[in-house]
Amino acid sequence: MVDSAHPLDPFLPLLQAARPAILSNATLLEVQDLAQMLELSRDPRIGRHLLARLSDTVAIVDPGAEELLVKALRTAGHTPRTVKGVEP
Repeated sequence: MVDSAHPLDPFLPLLQAARPAILSNATLLEVQDLAQMLELSRDPRIGRHLLARLSDTVAIVDPGAEELLVKALRTAGHTPRTVKGVEP
């Protein structure tokens, strides 16, 4: 029997919007590969700040939890790079 479930599904569901949407002022976490996203989403210190994934390498961060996420990433030994968006 082949299990077709995506490995991230139990930890970080794929965002499936009913129609196209604009994510205004959203904070995203981008990683290099699926394995890294799986590792981070499984870590309760980090995963609690992630709402859903847009792809295997991009997740939406809980609004207002950006600084907590960066602190949790650093505590776990990661070196996140942050980029501030430019206002139109």
